[in-house]
Amino acid sequence: MEEEENEVSIFQLFTRESMFAIEQRIAEEKANRKAEREAAEEGEEEEPQREEDELKPDEQLEIGKKLPTYMQNDFPRELMGKPIEDFDDYYANKLSFAVVARDWTIFRFSATKALYILTPFNPLRKISICILTHPIFNLCVILTIIVNCVFMAMNESFPTMEKVFTVIYTVEACVKILSRGYIMKDFTYLRDPWNWLDFSVISLAYITMFVKLGNLSALRTFRVLRALKTVAVIPGLKTIVGALLEAVRRLRDVMILTVFMLSIFALIGMQMYMGALRSKCVLNTDNDNMTDDEYFNYVWDRDNWYPHDKFVEPFLCGNSTGAGDCPENHTCIPELHSNPNFNYTSFDHFGVALLCAFRLMTQDYWENLYMLVLRANGPWNCLYFMIVILLGSFYLVNLILAIVAMSYDEQQKQDKADEENEAIELAMNSPEPHMGTITVVVPPGMTRSPTGSNLSLPPYNGKDKETASIQSEKPSEDHPHHPTVKPSFSLPGSPFNSRGKKKPKHGSQNADRQPLVPPYLEIFLPFADESNAVTPSSDEMYNVDTLKKYLTNVHGRSSLASLGLRNDGRPSSRRNSVASLLSRASHGSRRSQHSNKTPSKLEVLTRTMSKHKSQHLMPEVYVDRCKSDDVLYARCELEEQSWELNDTQHRKYYLSQPAIQGSQSEGEKKSHPNSCRTPSVPDVDMKDVTVIRELLETASGHRGSFMSSDMGEPVIPLKDRLYLKFCSWTCCPCWLMFQKGVAWFILDAFVDLFITICILVNTAFMGADHYGMSENLENILKNGNYVFTAIFATEAFLKVIALGPVVYLKDRWNCFDGIIVFLSFLELALDGVSGLSVLRSFRLLRVFKLAKSWPTLNMLISIVAKTVGTLGNLTFVLGIVVFIFAVMGQQLFAESYTFEYGPNGTYSDEEFPRWNFTDFLHSFMIVFRVLCGEWIESMWGCRRVAGIHCIPFFLMTMVLGNLVVLNLFLACLLSAFGADSLQDSGTEEAEPNKLLEAISRFKRFGSWVKVNIIVCVKVKMQRKSKPPILPVVSPSLSRVERNGKEPISDGPTPVIRNGKLEKTHEPPTPTATKPTADSATISVKDLDKQSESSTRPASRATLKSHKDMDGSSSGSCSTLSDDAKERLNMVDAEGDPEINEVDVVFANYPDDCWCQILRKRCACCIRFENSDLGKKWWNLRCKAFAMVEHNYFESFIIIMILASSLALAIEDIYLPERPILEDILYYLDKVFTTVFIIEMFIKWVAFGYKKYFTDAWCWLDFIIVLISIVMLVAESMRIGEVGAFKAMRTLRALRPLRAISRWEGMRVVVNALIKAIPSIFNVLLVCLVFWLIFGIVGVQFFSGKFHKCVNMEGIKVEPTEIANRSMCNSTEGYKWINARVNFDNVLNAYLALFQVATYKGWTLIMDDAIDITKMDDQPSRENSILYYLYFVFFIIFGSFFTLNLFIGVIIDNFNQQKKKAGGSLELFMTEDQKKYYKAMKRMASKAPQKSIPRPEMKIAAMIFDITSNQMFDIGIMLVIMLNMVTMAMEHYKQTDLFTNVLYYINLSFIIIFTIECLLKIIGLRQYYFKIPWNIFDFVVVVLSVLGIALSDAMEAFFVSPTLLRVVRVFRVGRVLRLVKSAKGIRTLLFSLAVSLPALFNIGLLLFLVMFIYATFGMNFFMHVKHTGGLDDCFNFETFGRSIILLFQMCTSAGWDGALAGLSNEEDCEEEDKNCGSYTMAVFYLVTYLVISFLVVVNMYIAVILENFSQATEDVQQGLTPDDFDMYYEKWEKFDPDATQFIALEKLSDFVDYLEEPLRLPKPNHFLLVKLDIAICEGDTCFCRDILDALTKNFLGTSDTGDIPADAGGPKENVEYKPISSTLMRQKEHYAARLIQKAYRAYRRRRGELGAPPMSYDEAMADTTPQEKQEIEKKGEENDDQREKKEDENEVITPSEQKTVELGPDSDVVA
Repeated sequence: MEEEENEVSIFQLFTRESMFAIEQRIAEEKANRKAEREAAEEGEEEEPQREEDELKPDEQLEIGKKLPTYMQNDFPRELMGKPIEDFDDYYANKLSFAVVARDWTIFRFSATKALYILTPFNPLRKISICILTHPIFNLCVILTIIVNCVFMAMNESFPTMEKVFTVIYTVEACVKILSRGYIMKDFTYLRDPWNWLDFSVISLAYITMFVKLGNLSALRTFRVLRALKTVAVIPGLKTIVGALLEAVRRLRDVMILTVFMLSIFALIGMQMYMGALRSKCVLNTDNDNMTDDEYFNYVWDRDNWYPHDKFVEPFLCGNSTGAGDCPENHTCIPELHSNPNFNYTSFDHFGVALLCAFRLMTQDYWENLYMLVLRANGPWNCLYFMIVILLGSFYLVNLILAIVAMSYDEQQKQDKADEENEAIELAMNSPEPHMGTITVVVPPGMTRSPTGSNLSLPPYNGKDKETASIQSEKPSEDHPHHPTVKPSFSLPGSPFNSRGKKKPKHGSQNADRQPLVPPYLEIFLPFADESNAVTPSSDEMYNVDTLKKYLTNVHGRSSLASLGLRNDGRPSSRRNSVASLLSRASHGSRRSQHSNKTPSKLEVLTRTMSKHKSQHLMPEVYVDRCKSDDVLYARCELEEQSWELNDTQHRKYYLSQPAIQGSQSEGEKKSHPNSCRTPSVPDVDMKDVTVIRELLETASGHRGSFMSSDMGEPVIPLKDRLYLKFCSWTCCPCWLMFQKGVAWFILDAFVDLFITICILVNTAFMGADHYGMSENLENILKNGNYVFTAIFATEAFLKVIALGPVVYLKDRWNCFDGIIVFLSFLELALDGVSGLSVLRSFRLLRVFKLAKSWPTLNMLISIVAKTVGTLGNLTFVLGIVVFIFAVMGQQLFAESYTFEYGPNGTYSDEEFPRWNFTDFLHSFMIVFRVLCGEWIESMWGCRRVAGIHCIPFFLMTMVLGNLVVLNLFLACLLSAFGADSLQDSGTEEAEPNKLLEAISRFKRFGSWVKVNIIVCVKVKMQRKSKPPILPVVSPSLSRVERNGKEPISDGPTPVIRNGKLEKTHEPPTPTATKPTADSATISVKDLDKQSESSTRPASRATLKSHKDMDGSSSGSCSTLSDDAKERLNMVDAEGDPEINEVDVVFANYPDDCWCQILRKRCACCIRFENSDLGKKWWNLRCKAFAMVEHNYFESFIIIMILASSLALAIEDIYLPERPILEDILYYLDKVFTTVFIIEMFIKWVAFGYKKYFTDAWCWLDFIIVLISIVMLVAESMRIGEVGAFKAMRTLRALRPLRAISRWEGMRVVVNALIKAIPSIFNVLLVCLVFWLIFGIVGVQFFSGKFHKCVNMEGIKVEPTEIANRSMCNSTEGYKWINARVNFDNVLNAYLALFQVATYKGWTLIMDDAIDITKMDDQPSRENSILYYLYFVFFIIFGSFFTLNLFIGVIIDNFNQQKKKAGGSLELFMTEDQKKYYKAMKRMASKAPQKSIPRPEMKIAAMIFDITSNQMFDIGIMLVIMLNMVTMAMEHYKQTDLFTNVLYYINLSFIIIFTIECLLKIIGLRQYYFKIPWNIFDFVVVVLSVLGIALSDAMEAFFVSPTLLRVVRVFRVGRVLRLVKSAKGIRTLLFSLAVSLPALFNIGLLLFLVMFIYATFGMNFFMHVKHTGGLDDCFNFETFGRSIILLFQMCTSAGWDGALAGLSNEEDCEEEDKNCGSYTMAVFYLVTYLVISFLVVVNMYIAVILENFSQATEDVQQGLTPDDFDMYYEKWEKFDPDATQFIALEKLSDFVDYLEEPLRLPKPNHFLLVKLDIAICEGDTCFCRDILDALTKNFLGTSDTGDIPADAGGPKENVEYKPISSTLMRQKEHYAARLIQKAYRAYRRRRGELGAPPMSYDEAMADTTPQEKQEIEKKGEENDDQREKKEDENEVITPSEQKTVELGPDSDVVA
């Protein structure tokens, strides 16, 4: 009992005595500290490091967390909700107490007086604490907040409710203040940030009651955030909120960079476009005699502008080349009136310019700004947009995504680690609350085991509930502040443990309740709860007599055999060991490639079990065993004993043979490595325990065999009896036969194939539903539905019969089928009920049955399912964010809308906007729209009514909602896309794919037929002819087997010796006269004759020289595609082939004329080769080959390709006006065609057909040439103008594609893309399946209902005027039309959904959808507003999910390709070695620079000192920033005074920069121009001076002054020099720099795609009428305009407008040929968007994400180039002459002078000794040796392994002669000291030396205090003088800190 009391003593009631004890402890601590301080001041001793300082609060016991599970068991229930002493050691000496609430939440309170009045024992405070800690109180507050939010979301206001809520919040605050105190002490009310929010809400509520402050109730919505506080308990949500906060913290750097870059873009925009967007087209006046004032008024009159309708935006125009023209009779007047979009879009001052830049970055409606600027200023301004979009938008936005994704990833890892730690902690500390009995039956006579443990087991006494305890002599000391807990007697976290909490029902025979190990083995197993537990060796194990007797007595002899024991108790076979188990598990595993890399969990587990030290005491143990287990019970007491095992006998615990076989699948399933490791705890994953348990169960033959009892029949529970009666259909044999027959039929692969076909046909039937169907078709579809329902129902019914209901329902697919069948019947039953047509859409779920046999769909569904858990949490956060902003918007802006558009408002004559904040649904939709990235238009609407307040609201919503929370969505998907999840989802489904099986049956049947036919033919042939006699070939040469494959080469057969390919010599053939190059090529291919045709030959010289292989020079078709190369010299092998490096040398000769078969069979071929004609032909081929391989040939072809592409670009709409150019192009086209045909023929001669036609790029060339030939033939036959041939002509646009194979950078990207195509195509199909469902539902909802009645001007009529279709058709001047984008059939629905998913034109579609009424009725405004939800759901699932899958797939593909392409060298390095190798490679590229010598002239030297001082740089930076500020102060129409002031300020800046430039030139002399930044400065200064000097002169000339203004903007670029000091931003820019080459290649590819589409667009849509998104600046009339339009659409911007224009078939004239084509336009735009927007742009994103994570990894783990730059920069100070050596005595100062991470602060002598740095002649150290040592020290790697010696760069150019090293030198010193000491001692013994001098203490002992002071004073003076001298001699000041330097003479060896 006493022990128990001690155990619980950790939780004690908080009493006055407790408080007194705490106060005493605090006083003691203060006294101790004071004494220590005094002692330290007197110098008696140094201040010791106290442990208390290092003590930190326990994270598990923080406020608001739940009490850890292992402590809950010991917590006395009566103390719940009462003040107790704090149980966290950290607070032991602090005035605080804790309360554990009824839901185990921990609260802490200050033990001081609350509000200076209430002590902790005051009844009022006690009651407050009781209320506050009760879970119901928290629940009530949360409910109040939710109800309050609901009231706020309502339209009406409830003043009384507001007061009620205020009162409730006040009561809550009072309770908190009374219980906690107000603010002064820890844990008080205002010390919790959540309470600040509450307090401000309450205060404002009271203030607004008396003072009118406007509508501040919106602040209350922020209280919704408190919901997040309580939800932190849900684990998944914790990750998300953690990731959000972490992301916001990390985004700091990105935000700074973003603001910086946006400011630059805004400044450039201001300098170029200020006031440029105000031009208007004004009607020409007939009156020429107007005065200036009259003309001014005329021009400013809105009625004279074009167009004349005042509700339409005025037309923008420009007067520069290519800008927008005005219509006839109008003139373009610049700088007139206001800017477009309600005067909100402009670059007139810095604020709006910044907003425009942000709008471009977020790509919201940017096409509008783009069009406006290009219309006003001309087409060349598109360059500005290209830079902003490519660098600003793509880079910055995706940087934000990268950071959010990384913080999510890290947060997830962190949470996993936390969970595992918690689980281990739980396993370590978990006591069993309900004790059972240990089940051991032992013969009464047993007392002592062979090992010497005293086992005293009294006979079984029949009691049911007993405990066996093994008491440990030494209590656990791991956790001093935790309660002493009883460790459990099973391995950590066994199911036995975790389920021990629940009391079992009586008599349940649940297998899961069985113990981890057989009860009789349990005594002998190690105690996993003790971290140093010991595992008895197997011999010991089986020598225990008890065990033998026990087994024999109870189970008879058979049980021994079943356990795999021989009679003597030894394991029956050596293969029974765990090792064999592991080896089998790994070899048997299907994923064997993993098993040899990472140890399986089982292996880890067994290793851990076996590696503990042997001699330890056992802890006290309680084992529980449930009564109901039907077993013999015995009681055993084991007194204090320990296993004494000899270390030499330390072996693994043997498991029996059957266990091994049983565990195969388990081993496979669980073989992934542990993710978390803790040194103190065995490495055991909680899941492993189940595995071991199952192993042991299997060992005994069947589950529960340990429990097999002699005690009669067990009681079967009711549940099991019901189950036997109704669910296990095993009654009579006839039924079983019938069941077997049904199963044979229904489970056959062909039935599966049939069902799959039915699903597809059924989907087609559902998709055939459309508007305006004939009655006949409707009946067919209806009957089809009945048939399919019957088929699927029959399938389900037969499966239930075949499998029985239990097995049937265990399969998730079957459950899914069953639900669908049920819903189909439900739908048939409710057929007539109106409004339930939605049920029809459930049929669509059948489509998902395809996933069963379609792996990609299955994988994606599983990924979606995996992320749904996380996304559920995320959606919750998203919901809260949307809700808060929606309610805020509603509270802030609702009144403004109703007033401004009301009868007395400013816009009373305008229609009320659809997007508004008047009620919750509309607010929600606006916020949702902002989340989708569209904020600018809603913000304009808001600004019109509510002014400038809208901007911060919308920007906050955009940044938090879209950039952070929505990117988390993407991060979730990307993390789910990890390769692991893909592999797992593949391996989980072990059942075979029946569809593939069915198809393979067809294939097998086909091949069987084929084989039989061939056999018949062969038999007949053999009868006719005798077999020819073949020369004997040694079998070893005829066939080379390698890894199970049979490769063979054309020509001589290579032999493999020691893994190297070696050539054999074949006997000379008649062709020996000409040079055979067969032997020079190595090619490997299958022997089979059938595959001969598909493999490529590799006889005479297939390829160019070696360097082509490396890609250093690009070949033509001869440079084979990468795949071809791989096929050529790679051996296919399963498993892990050993890597053989074979030097492949390619010969310079073409292939043989005849293929191998002909040469073998047909002698005439060889005769022809040897004839004169044959030799001439061979020479011709050789010359052709040499020509094709020549670089000039390649260059010529590239020039031809570029020229022909250029010719295509010139053929625009103006060509007919230039007949000469037209003729030139016509003949050039013929020339190009001829050249390409000749090129093709030459290649045929050089390479031969086979080689030419087995290369993909050559095929591309061939097809393009073929088209040209067909065109030539058609023209010569005069049928060139026929439609089909004209269409073919357009295919010439593909010519630029030929450039890809010849441009290395682009080829790399295209190859990567081609490899990704299968997965991209799969995702595309999955998208189509997802969208099909939404499309069919859309057809059901909206088909035919988008029709409306419009008047002659095309404006929709009100339904009050025209009610329906018949009325419209019968009224003059009205027509009934359909919307252009509609849901009338599935294809139209797809197009509509694509517009919604890309957010282009989606608002119009939604407007149509929410206005619908009944069929053929006129739509009424917002009649069906809830249809908004259909689009919201589609955007979440169809857009967020499926479109982002593209990014996921592309990134995943990139990573896989990277893994494959990993260098062979890096394969064999450890992680540390790789880091070191990379660092060495970086070092190699650097060498110390000579520092710039100080000039000798005095003045120059002074200037040199000034300019090289850091303060000078900082001053210049400040000036640059001021310059930036003054530039930002400029604005449109500023006053003359302001302009002049800015002019002079600018002049002064130019003077300052010029002076800086001159000073630097004087100080640095010619070295000035060696620094890139200086050149940049110099250019800017020169241009600025020129700009000022020539500004007047330039106005007279044509140079635009804006260009010079832009030059000033680049001055801002100097601010980038600040980046050197900001490491975070440096990382970001570093990642951009790293990405640039790849981004350039992708940019090229994007341009190529745009080029091809531009030429196609010009061919198809050149003459289309300007409607929709087409006008005089944006169209396909010329190549330039096409590119401008296509660039805009590559971000999907404005494609809906382009589609409207290109598909215009009504409003046009056939004779003018200006009609569009709907199908052509849709196909053209959709393919362009998929290729550019979804694939190429996503590749851009993938590269950025990849490089960013790489860059951050470099910064976190390794050394960056910056660190090496820093090193060499500092080196210059010590080695001004760049000798690359410094003196040894300077080494210590030098490494101390460096910056982190390489710095070694003083005292660093012994660290330098340990680094063992080489010492060269003259006691100097080489710079790279030092850097090498510091790098190793930083990376923590001493083992550099097999790193190539030259990795660190050459040392040849330096005289490098090491003579010693720091370690060696220290050893020498030490040895010398030893010798000296010994010698002195020897001399002293001989009396040759006097006594050694007195020590300091001895000398001081005899002196008086005065003498002491004098001696010390003198000593100090001497020290000061010495220090002064040292300072004078020193080169530089090392680190300021005062350190004690240990000299090299110290008697210590490192």
